[in-house]
Amino acid sequence: MSYPMKLSPYTVEAVWGGKRLMGKWNKHIEGDNIAESWELACHEKGESTVINGEFGGRRLSEVVQDHREFLGERGAAFPFFPILIKLIDSQSNLSVQVHPDDEYALAKEGEYGKTEMWYVVDCAPGSGVYCGFKKPISKQELADALNNGNIVDYLNFVQAKKGDCLFIPAGTVHAICGGMTICEIQQNSSITYRLYDYGRTDKNGNARELHIDKALDVTDVSSSVQANADCKRIDDNTVLLAKCKYFTAYELTCSDEYAFAVDGGSFASLTVVEGHGAVMAGGSCITMDLGDTVFLPADIGEVKLYGEMKAIKAQV
Repeated sequence: MSYPMKLSPYTVEAVWGGKRLMGKWNKHIEGDNIAESWELACHEKGESTVINGEFGGRRLSEVVQDHREFLGERGAAFPFFPILIKLIDSQSNLSVQVHPDDEYALAKEGEYGKTEMWYVVDCAPGSGVYCGFKKPISKQELADALNNGNIVDYLNFVQAKKGDCLFIPAGTVHAICGGMTICEIQQNSSITYRLYDYGRTDKNGNARELHIDKALDVTDVSSSVQANADCKRIDDNTVLLAKCKYFTAYELTCSDEYAFAVDGGSFASLTVVEGHGAVMAGGSCITMDLGDTVFLPADIGEVKLYGEMKAIKAQV
């Protein structure tokens, strides 16, 4: 019953999105651009669908609800599917924003908070991200900067390069800037508090909502993030990108053949961010192209990769 399940994503249009995901990444939407492709998603606002095998045509949330063993012990310990994985294309800057932690989010929104990780798949020369502050500031200084419209002057800018990883704990003010393609691993939450949006309007001419009071409540004004701060090479094929109580993420490189085990403690997922190849597990073999994501049930055992590709592996 366990086999590699290739997923069809849920796609999102936004004012800052671009067209890269509609090109070589082969994502589709009824609109002008794709900002986000929710690759592994079991959220009420968007879900991915299994497209192959026994469960083809079913939402992933339905599959794991019927087969809790697919989650593994660590995955099933959460009261919800724990991880949301996205591909993000930023034609222009995202809003300056912050996410709450679990305690605040549950109290105010009835949903869990959001800690996340970004893996830079591609970027234009000179592009990057805002992550935290250049130096610690006070809440009053932050409020004044928002009132004066110069919050960006206080933010820590990280110029990015392909393959960089940034871990963004809840409470960290951040913004992905234009020219970036990112694979995001995050808690399964959609709560975002916007602090600043450059005076933009949506396609209907309306300013997007800001959430200043809540953002001030949850912002860690001492936070600052640097690229690759927690990355660790495990072997020639594997780099640990980030590890926290919500998810662990690795960069896997396959130059011909590579094998690993899904240990039963957690499901795993693979998202191809470079090249193409195939995945064999549970007696099934499926091809994997750029941007494809596959769900690997916790009881699937040994997984073999073939071809020339780089993939982001995520698990609990």
